[in-house]
Amino acid sequence: MTLGEAKSEVLKLLDETKPKADLTGKLDRFFDMGQKEVALYYPIWREKMYTAEDEKTLPQDCCKPRYVIVDGIAHPYTKYSQLPDAFTLRYEAYPADIPDNAPDETEFDLPDEAVLAVIFFAAAQTQSMEYDQRFFQSFYAQYQGKLSNLSGQADGPAAVVTGGCNV
Repeated sequence: MTLGEAKSEVLKLLDETKPKADLTGKLDRFFDMGQKEVALYYPIWREKMYTAEDEKTLPQDCCKPRYVIVDGIAHPYTKYSQLPDAFTLRYEAYPADIPDNAPDETEFDLPDEAVLAVIFFAAAQTQSMEYDQRFFQSFYAQYQGKLSNLSGQADGPAAVVTGGCNV
């Protein structure tokens, strides 16, 4: 999902709120905060392949190295005191920063199922200082519920059902 699509969804949620202050200029900051928060509970998984000639340093965006994959078999990263010559590293990554005034075409690092939590987080943040806290409480409760559902799938979704599937 792109930043522009997420902003559109937040504005739809805020349509009924009638806030005293216009916080839409801070949406990029709220999306950056939300993506970093959600990534703590629903990690961004990446892989990097190493050959025998490569220097065995962790990628810049590596938060936690998790698995070393050798010949298609994943082993815990902590198992190795000496890494093999050629392997694939599967790791949890830090999300990229979303700068202020980021273009609407900016893609989230999180998968789409996790971006919904970020959308509720951003909507809640726009309402956090309002006198009437009902919208904040509603959006934050939806964020917490989505985050709770995601945190049980820390290795990613078990299955994805797409359109046209007859169950």
